[in-house]
Amino acid sequence: MAGSAVAAGAAALGATGIASADEPAAPVSSWKIAPEPIGDDQIAETFEADLVVVGAGAAGCMATATAVDDGASVILLQKDEEPFCHGYAFAANGTSKQKEAGVEVDGWEVMNHINLLSENKAKTEVIRNWVKYSGEMTDWLAEKIDGVEGVGPIILESPEPADDEWNYTFTVTHLPVGNFTPIGSVPPVIKYLIAECDPALLDAHYNTPAVQLRKDESGRVTGVIAQREDGSYILCNAKKGVILCAGDYGNDLEMRDELMPYAKGLPAGYAKKTDTGDGHKMAVWIGAAMEPAPHACNIHYDPELKYPNYQGTVMPWLRVNANGERFSNEDVPYEQIYAKDMHNPGLMHFQVFDADYTTTWKEMGKGGAMRANWDEIVPQALEAGDLRVGETLEELAEAMEVPVDVFVATVERYNELCDKGYDEDFGKQAARMKKVATPPFYAFARQASCLTPLGGLEIYGNMQVLDESGKPIEGLYAAGNNSGNFFGGFVQRMCAPGFGVGRAFLTGRVAAKRAIGAEY
Repeated sequence: MAGSAVAAGAAALGATGIASADEPAAPVSSWKIAPEPIGDDQIAETFEADLVVVGAGAAGCMATATAVDDGASVILLQKDEEPFCHGYAFAANGTSKQKEAGVEVDGWEVMNHINLLSENKAKTEVIRNWVKYSGEMTDWLAEKIDGVEGVGPIILESPEPADDEWNYTFTVTHLPVGNFTPIGSVPPVIKYLIAECDPALLDAHYNTPAVQLRKDESGRVTGVIAQREDGSYILCNAKKGVILCAGDYGNDLEMRDELMPYAKGLPAGYAKKTDTGDGHKMAVWIGAAMEPAPHACNIHYDPELKYPNYQGTVMPWLRVNANGERFSNEDVPYEQIYAKDMHNPGLMHFQVFDADYTTTWKEMGKGGAMRANWDEIVPQALEAGDLRVGETLEELAEAMEVPVDVFVATVERYNELCDKGYDEDFGKQAARMKKVATPPFYAFARQASCLTPLGGLEIYGNMQVLDESGKPIEGLYAAGNNSGNFFGGFVQRMCAPGFGVGRAFLTGRVAAKRAIGAEY
């Protein structure tokens, strides 16, 4: 029977095993469909430089500053009105900051750990760049900004030792502390890098998004067409290369749903809606390959979107859904909490605890995301009116707008398990089973967001973009979230905070060095 089934299947597919020609082809995603080429007769003005950098985020500004520092001329195209990024820190290793603090970390231990937790999907030649060059990059950056008020200095974060295997962090996180803005302390750094570039070598165009890449007859990328605010087009020719640093695709829902289906329905975490995959699309339109889906994502609970933002999401208090039901073992790493929410109504949960939090939170664990101070969090949220409160469980349920009888039964069952000292329903470790029994009772509403899609174009270790056959596209490079092959799995592991910006800085610098042929 098995042989007959195989034969029948082969016959249905044809001798080659390929679907027959009369079967309808799978629909092509709209974001992959190239627009009509913009002709020379539509170009209002032409510019030329050694490099064209598309995007003035963390990767683009680092690439631009690196190239200009090495004497190359750069045309910088930015969709927004100024350089823009998010982020508070960046991960690097082998830095002078670490040496001054007496910190020794094996860069390969960090990268191998992250890669294996990411399904071993990274290309070794890509992550090797972080091991080899992130220290030099940080020292170069520190020399530029450490003495600049409102920008530097850069300090090394020293994480508290964790008391379990999940909440530890490597000592690789570097923090610019000159100016903490609502979107981080890295934005002042990238603005400074651009402001300090030699104006004779930098030609920056803001509010001028790139729209198409240009190739010559050999297939080499020779430039970029961009569109001004008045609708006119400019052609920016690149003598040495084009570097795509145009950001992620978090605000293109078609791309997100196709490339990150596990995160479907989560809100986009960044306030600006300009990250729509422009760099990925332009490259795909000329034959570039995207790394296979699913792509990794930086999923966070901290941006303030539907619910007010307070630290402490990882704290394993009782969690219930919008139906008032417990649904998981609460004792999991921060970046994996969202996965259970994806099965819950509203893709959210409530964190439920009682008045004894002032003592019990200190018994819950330490290290990594567990370091949030609940003695500060709760009073702040109460004063702002952002915390659900009830003198009874019934009152709390009403404040949460969940079914009262279901919620009360859930808490009673949870308390019973706490008394037993064994979670026979979900397997949570006994030390983190804390009863909800002392009024007043509290609940935080939590919902994750898709902060940054981390997938991108297929690249070599030199950041050169590859085509669908795996061959390099001459003249085309990608960095930051336009580049792939660095993260794998579903989510970015948080054992090295700052890897999003760290990867952007590092890939931008490597791409610039390789594109202009500088020694590195």
